[in-house]
Amino acid sequence: MTLRRQAFVLMAAMAAMAAGTATAHAAGCPADAGGDTVCVPAADTTAGGLDRAPRADDDVRRGYAAGDLWQAGGQAWRAVSVADGAARWARVPARLPGDAFGGHTVFAGGPVRLVSGYVGPALDIGTTVAGRTVTTTLAIGGDGRLDTAALRRALSARDRGSFATVLRVYDQSGHGNHITATPGRHVVHIGEIRIAGHETLSWGEDNGPGGFVLPDGVKVASDGFFFGTTGTYASANSGNAAVPVPVLLGQAGSGREFKAFMGSYSLDGFVHVADPRSPDQRTGLVVTSSPAAFGVAAGPGGYVLQSGNARATLPGALPGGTLAGGYIGYNADGGPWFAQGRNTGQWTGIVIAGHAPTPDEAQAFAVAGAVADDAMPQLRDVLVTIGDSRTEGFVVPDGRNWPYLMQRFARYRSYNLAVSGATTRHMLGMLPAAEAVARGGARRLAVVFGGYNDHLPGNHIPTDETVRNLATITGRLKQAGYTVALIEETQTTGAPRAAIHDAIARGILAPDITLDPFAPGLPLANVLDTTRWNPDTTHPNQAGHEIMAEFVWQHIGPILNK
Repeated sequence: MTLRRQAFVLMAAMAAMAAGTATAHAAGCPADAGGDTVCVPAADTTAGGLDRAPRADDDVRRGYAAGDLWQAGGQAWRAVSVADGAARWARVPARLPGDAFGGHTVFAGGPVRLVSGYVGPALDIGTTVAGRTVTTTLAIGGDGRLDTAALRRALSARDRGSFATVLRVYDQSGHGNHITATPGRHVVHIGEIRIAGHETLSWGEDNGPGGFVLPDGVKVASDGFFFGTTGTYASANSGNAAVPVPVLLGQAGSGREFKAFMGSYSLDGFVHVADPRSPDQRTGLVVTSSPAAFGVAAGPGGYVLQSGNARATLPGALPGGTLAGGYIGYNADGGPWFAQGRNTGQWTGIVIAGHAPTPDEAQAFAVAGAVADDAMPQLRDVLVTIGDSRTEGFVVPDGRNWPYLMQRFARYRSYNLAVSGATTRHMLGMLPAAEAVARGGARRLAVVFGGYNDHLPGNHIPTDETVRNLATITGRLKQAGYTVALIEETQTTGAPRAAIHDAIARGILAPDITLDPFAPGLPLANVLDTTRWNPDTTHPNQAGHEIMAEFVWQHIGPILNK
């Protein structure tokens, strides 16, 4: 850390103390996160010069709007106006996420302090030691920090190849609404992913389906509540409306529940909601995979959603009534049709409030999340990935897919729109989300990787259509202002590698950058190498995703770091 940076952080800390506000412990990733732990985001100094206070020229020309937030060094600002060359940004105090709604908070829990003054249990975790389950309670101490020493002891004692799973998340709001893991499906890990140095509750495809059950004591009006998370989402496109990620409020199948989910059956990448009016309503919001507070507020006039500085509304009067209990995670009904969990949800906190929040309260939550997780809503560079399971992270634990891992190298807004099973026809449906997040962006970079699923039984998409679809995707992304990088196909049997390579050579496919991490002689060339590939010879394993992240970043990083 430079002397200038140290002075800035010290001034921020002193200002917060003088204001008497309760702030979360903003931190950064240590030089060595320890073991196989992944920590994002990259250092603030990789944010393209935005690790500073906002200026008058941070205006509408640079893509900012009134109400936007800016965070640097533990301080936060809100754009009062963004007039050309005369933008005005006002300092806003940072509280804790669970304090944003005062006494209306009915649940606040996670591996960080979310409610000011809270000291006590945060999580119960289970580890396997000599084949037996050992339960450990991790507490938040008087310094406001999780007892990571106890976590490290539990992790070091576990059986080789096992994880620490979260069994219970304690309610810091004082209401006793603790949430518990789905019986028999303890799949949420801790100790694998950190956000700005904080431990997270992490899901992933290899974790399997499951989540947390909300007790009936969590009661909210269907036309007045708030649900929010701090941390990250490793995928912006879960792709199945039956998967209530991030939340279901009420009882599944009752006809009086609320769900928020991403992508729906159309795999479109937008956040969708379901309520008694309709089982599937698309909003205009795309959740970023970079650190950002996500929230959905319900009021009599409809929904307001936010992820970072992106906002969307879904107007219309909401039905009254009460939603009691619910579910956070995958497959809310707990029935026999449990499907594979998607790569989404690496959270430092979960907050539920029992009333329709005011704009100031919703902003207070967003500010709290930005400060706690060193999120930078002001980032303007955009990276979008479009593809299938090789990009979403099939059978990868805790969301550690290659686009997520690349966030260790620089600060930018990342959106992973890939979905397991997607064909190039599905990938065409992801373009509106990519076009939406491009608006207001500075440098825009898209990475496209797909085509293998087209030939599978049930799809039967001809190779010439695969090439045409990829050409359309490339062209539309260019029209949206993206520099487009196309990853050539793998050496997997049945993959249209030769056809795509030939189309590039003939100019039918015209990406700005062509990437071939599977070329002969490169580490991922041999799909039979089980140190880097799963035995199915189709999907890179965790080591393979690490190699992909390094390879892709080596070729596209200079574009974002100009």
